[in-house]
Amino acid sequence: MLQHIDSQDFALADTVLADADPETAVLVQALAGCCHPKAGRLLARLGAHPDADARAALRADVLQLLTLTFGRAEALRRLQ
Repeated sequence: MLQHIDSQDFALADTVLADADPETAVLVQALAGCCHPKAGRLLARLGAHPDADARAALRADVLQLLTLTFGRAEALRRLQ
């Protein structure tokens, strides 16, 4: 059974998208439909307005999670 957990460690995609720059928005949208708990933590990190270096690390983390969840081809498609 799925549980809903309210935690400050997780962020909602709509909240992050509201004030996201285009590159961050791509990463947030790529995580759509991913139910892995790490996706929520990545959204929270994206919502913290990361600098360019942190955003590059986040992109790598998002790619890794999407590859584990959906496979490499789908992960790359989502990040285009």
